[in-house]
Amino acid sequence: MRVENGHGKNKPNIRKFAENDMADGFNSDDLDCESGGQKKTVKVGTRGSMLALAQTELVIKALKERFSQIDFQMITMSTRGDRDTSRALLEFGGKAVFVEEFEEAILKGDIDIAVHSAKDMPMEIMEGLTIAGTLPRACPQDVFIYKSGRSFDGNESFVVGTSSLRRQYQIRDMYPYAVCKNLRGNVGTRIQKLEDGEYDAIILAAAGLERLGVIEDKGNDSTECFEVHKDELTFRYISTESMLPAACQGIIAIETRTSGEVYDMVRAINDTEVYTQLTCERAVLNRLNAGCHEPIGVYSELHGDHMKISLMKADAASSDKEKDEEIQIHRKTVEGNTAEWEQLVENLIK
Repeated sequence: MRVENGHGKNKPNIRKFAENDMADGFNSDDLDCESGGQKKTVKVGTRGSMLALAQTELVIKALKERFSQIDFQMITMSTRGDRDTSRALLEFGGKAVFVEEFEEAILKGDIDIAVHSAKDMPMEIMEGLTIAGTLPRACPQDVFIYKSGRSFDGNESFVVGTSSLRRQYQIRDMYPYAVCKNLRGNVGTRIQKLEDGEYDAIILAAAGLERLGVIEDKGNDSTECFEVHKDELTFRYISTESMLPAACQGIIAIETRTSGEVYDMVRAINDTEVYTQLTCERAVLNRLNAGCHEPIGVYSELHGDHMKISLMKADAASSDKEKDEEIQIHRKTVEGNTAEWEQLVENLIK
């Protein structure tokens, strides 16, 4: 059985986590860290890609800074999504192919923590597990990458590498004659395919590019369009108004059992603001009954007590649409008090 966030159909309570967040009041001395004079070991599961390893190192670093008496051990695992890179994800299981084997490992006790890119997590996770915390969010934008000196206009036909329906429909809204082709593999592989001429351009998440050091970290404050030039490639950040990101893009999700010492440790490093964004954006998908097949973008912004949530939906969800077929993109934004996030979500999806 799989349930949402380890709590069945109940809506996640942001205020509860904000009020009870362990970051200020958690006492690491209360943990039973010593066993026979040896450090207690906490096993942290991760995929083996360079990006997954980089993200997991960020999590372990944050945990070590708070719990120096714990030995955090990285455990690398391979998932179905990693083993099958020849097909689009929607052909063999969607987002769950990157998550389910880690969840089984936590429940069996093989690992204690699983580190995920939050946007890759399905809406339903296994019973007894939860997203216990997040780190600060990286830049949520998508990046249009092409060889420097190349230019594109709305009347030109060119090949764009992306397997994301959300990206396909939005890029074709910007460039009606663009032809989108499937693109799988890690970040380095995808960029190499561009350099080898298999595509005229590709689209990748800014968060992954920055965390890997491919381009300089710009932080998560900018949502505008700007360009970075490096190694004969142009990295053009697409504004969130032109291309709304996937729900939770740029967020690292840390999954554990729903209670216990490890859960408490992750709560202690949790970024409350980012956790609010994660919960709201996942709530939008949940209310829309959206999975990995639908071309949907969701992005929430917090400014003090003020919240802004934006939604992008496309009418069709087929990846084999003819390039001259009209694309219907619908966008909506709501704003209000963060404490009323549930009502904002309801207003957004009306």
